[in-house]
Amino acid sequence: MNTIEEFYSGAQKYVELFNAFAAKHALVGRAQADHICYKCGSKENFESMREMFEGESNYIYQAPISKRRIAIIRLKKGIESALGTIWFVELSDQKPDNSQTDSYDHIEAAPTAMTYERMVKEFEATETVEKVVRPHHTTHDIDIGGGFLFRCTQGMLIEKIKGSEMV
Repeated sequence: MNTIEEFYSGAQKYVELFNAFAAKHALVGRAQADHICYKCGSKENFESMREMFEGESNYIYQAPISKRRIAIIRLKKGIESALGTIWFVELSDQKPDNSQTDSYDHIEAAPTAMTYERMVKEFEATETVEKVVRPHHTTHDIDIGGGFLFRCTQGMLIEKIKGSEMV
């Protein structure tokens, strides 16, 4: 990916999957989109994409998480979705085991008019939900097409960062 236009264009397919899933589960008004994640297949691609975003963002916050760099990018131009504007990109560097390929990975969403537990329980009634426990947070993931995930989270990523990383 060489231009910001290519990023936005490529993201559109996954936003459409996300929107269809949100409609299927009547999530409008009950959940909010947080961020879209792009995983990089190489350190060089991570650096190139981060540089591309530097001119297209309000700020970039980067931290080492799980032995790799993760950049949180606040876009100047958001990505419209059924569950609100997506203002953030999570850009993930290659994992230490080199298992990642360049790909859009997930859109994370948090409940706004129900509890997290209720949201997960509703999905479990009709979807295959995978609970993913990580040192920094636990999510519940649903494959909504071709390995792209609807990721349930308990709160917005930037708020978690402000609360735990920027102390």
